[in-house]
Amino acid sequence: MRPGGRLIGAGIGLALSGILAGATQVSAEMIIEQRAEIIGEASWYPRKAAHGGQAGSFMHAEAKPELYVAGDEIEILVQPRLTTANRGSGQADLREAHVSGRAGDADYLVGSTIMFWGQTEIYNPVDIINSRDFSRGLQRSEKLGAPMVRLSLPAGPGQVDLMAVDFVANIYPERPLRERIAPKVNNGTPTFSDKADKNDIATALRWSGYVDDLDIGISWFRGTGNAPRLLPQSDGSMTPDYSRITQTGVDLQYLMGETALKGELIHRTGQYDSTGATKTYRAGVIGLERTIYDFDGNGRDMVLLGEYAHDSRQLKAHSGFQNDIAVGARFLWNDVDDTEVMALVIRDLDNGAQTTSISASRRINDQITFDAALRHPTRYGHDAQSTPLSRDMAVIASLTYSY
Repeated sequence: MRPGGRLIGAGIGLALSGILAGATQVSAEMIIEQRAEIIGEASWYPRKAAHGGQAGSFMHAEAKPELYVAGDEIEILVQPRLTTANRGSGQADLREAHVSGRAGDADYLVGSTIMFWGQTEIYNPVDIINSRDFSRGLQRSEKLGAPMVRLSLPAGPGQVDLMAVDFVANIYPERPLRERIAPKVNNGTPTFSDKADKNDIATALRWSGYVDDLDIGISWFRGTGNAPRLLPQSDGSMTPDYSRITQTGVDLQYLMGETALKGELIHRTGQYDSTGATKTYRAGVIGLERTIYDFDGNGRDMVLLGEYAHDSRQLKAHSGFQNDIAVGARFLWNDVDDTEVMALVIRDLDNGAQTTSISASRRINDQITFDAALRHPTRYGHDAQSTPLSRDMAVIASLTYSY
């Protein structure tokens, strides 16, 4: 199992002590729930691989057992994630492993957790806390648990979250995987430069609240970032090298009836760009969502969206979202099976590189959900950052069993 850090160890210790205290003192009032998700997934890449050693199909299985314990004063949540695959290696990590509660007007959390900051659809520059698991491909990331101590306090028409966050390295795809760069990326041996350190404890805060129809988030983060440069090694492989960053961000959503205006803006220092140089920059996403209720007269809704992303570094942006536009539609059947279909096109306005995706989800019964997705890249050869993924058209289907 990948290490969770010092803060996660403290959280597990508090969780265990909380369970014991609750069992002996308030056992009659304690709530204990056990849940789990089990996912089986098949992926097919119909185009010939761009790099040697890459396979064309994959099977992936994932289990997320969960234990939830609640007493009068504390709540405990433990959710490990266990994965295995027919190609590449499996993973084991703790997505959630924390104790939380309330002391006076303050809420606290100690341990590992998943957080989300932001409002937009295609890209969330303000969302900085959790590192990423790219083990199934660079376009298919999942968040890793962030070990932290968090204190939440009321502040005006909202609340402020104060956080100390331990560093967790990203996980990159191995040689047989698709959606990867050509050289091998060395997992488990990251390096640190530009004031970064593997033992760095980042500090962060975020105020979030509502003013009439405006939803506002204002955030600040200083610590080792989760977007490294990749340094070439003598054996031809690449090693992730992390820098220490400072980021200030704002995310907004303004509701006007069936229309929502959204935006995210950041200013970041200490970040490596796509050339490996440290550069201060500004980036943002603005977007609009419009919901058309009962658009077909059969109770179905359609949500139209459009977004534009810009980065002041232009073609040197490490994210790839330097001058991109996205348009799409989400169709909601509003039926007992929660049927949903999403179509999205993202286009780079500098070079024409484009990704078209269609995804669908439907519950088979109360415990099983079916998901499917098609992703079709075009003109990726015109974008230096996307070229390694130019042949990675993907068809993906999965079943999720929940209890």
